[in-house]
Amino acid sequence: MKWIREYFIKKALGKPAKSSFKKNIPNYQDIQTVVLIAQHPDEIAQVKDLLLDGLGNQLAIHSYFYDEKSEDPRSFSFKDFSLFAKPEQKLREFLTLRPDLIIFTPEKENFFSIYLLHLQPQPYAIGFYSERLKPYLDLMLDKEGNDIRSATEQLIKYLKQIN
Repeated sequence: MKWIREYFIKKALGKPAKSSFKKNIPNYQDIQTVVLIAQHPDEIAQVKDLLLDGLGNQLAIHSYFYDEKSEDPRSFSFKDFSLFAKPEQKLREFLTLRPDLIIFTPEKENFFSIYLLHLQPQPYAIGFYSERLKPYLDLMLDKEGNDIRSATEQLIKYLKQIN
């Protein structure tokens, strides 16, 4: 039944997000809540440490990663969407969050991870350059190398510079 969910998600992603609001670049000193959408749990740990060092220990970080087999409470999969691509309980909790910033780091984008960005259009979102992510990310940088830590460091550094 994954293909049915994927069909409805692709259909939703094909429609432009209704954005009648203007996004402001958050001042890095005022950021209190961050949502991190990552590739895997190891990446979450690396980026979380970096965020706490770079943006302060007062930061509330909510993290998610796509994995169809993981039992980790931070993981989600196609099973967390109804047959018609409506978020189930775990993802409804995600939708109640009002983060100041979303950081999207997966290199292997999947429709389900991108759909999370589609469902949360209000927060300022940053990540690595991808043609498919253009409608969803407000700030994108090319990822140089394979080191997620240094690449995310560059994202945070650039976010601080544009303030």
